[in-house]
Amino acid sequence: MAGLSKVIRVVSTEFGELPIQADGGTFKPSGYKRETKDGEQAENTHFVETPTHAELKLKFNASVDPQSLTTPGDTLTIYTADGGLYTMPNAWTVDMGELGKGEFDIEYHSAKSQKLQ
Repeated sequence: MAGLSKVIRVVSTEFGELPIQADGGTFKPSGYKRETKDGEQAENTHFVETPTHAELKLKFNASVDPQSLTTPGDTLTIYTADGGLYTMPNAWTVDMGELGKGEFDIEYHSAKSQKLQ
């Protein structure tokens, strides 16, 4: 199951490099959630898989207008500290946080992500 990775850089096809703060992002790749289904006998216990979407949560320096970043279908390239490279095609903004102290939060979802390396 995929875990959270430290995001060090995000590039948008619509907006270019996004102004994320240091330690300002987490990424959860798409995958599957497994729910255990117990059987009357231990050997009859199994699981059911449900697909899960990709999530990217970022904290930006407020050097851009938050309203300009709302999008229904952007392609994001995510670079992680462990050397991972992922893409989130057709990503949409989910939640736009409030401006405060020169920063704001934004969250993107995508039906699927793809690991590039």
